Amino acid sequence: MATLMFIDGVLRNPITNAPIPQGMSLYRILKEKGRVLLLCSHKEKDDRWLRENKTNLVDDLIGLEMTAGVEWPELRQVEYCRGQQSGVELVITADPALAAKLLEIGLTSLMFLHPVYMDEKFRPDGRQGAKSWAKIKSEIISQQETFVEDHRIQ
Repeated sequence: MATLMFIDGVLRNPITNAPIPQGMSLYRILKEKGRVLLLCSHKEKDDRWLRENKTNLVDDLIGLEMTAGVEWPELRQVEYCRGQQSGVELVITADPALAAKLLEIGLTSLMFLHPVYMDEKFRPDGRQGAKSWAKIKSEIISQQETFVEDHRIQ
């Protein structure tokens, strides 16, 4: 029995290519107890990325080479692994549409959703949600005026 885990969205942020610490921890925990196959987009590049991020003992790295030109390449990747292994007990993905498809074909899937790395507004380097200095100043002035005009405060 094997667990399949997608690199993008679980181990690596697909936007910044930074490792996702919680995903890396999940991989290491599952690796201690069983076989974990990593599903990737570009086998050579992803193998290098894994080694650069101290993930050297990989059971197997399955690329998208055999799924070129199909509608759901990630689903075909999982089906390929399912045909090659004695059994796939779990698939870990960050793609909700893929998880729905996996459920349709009878595979247990685990959704890995980590907002800190998936959405710019939660990242430390993200600019969304940051206020300009002018907005901060006007907010301070507005609060001070409201405080002065409040009849409850004497």
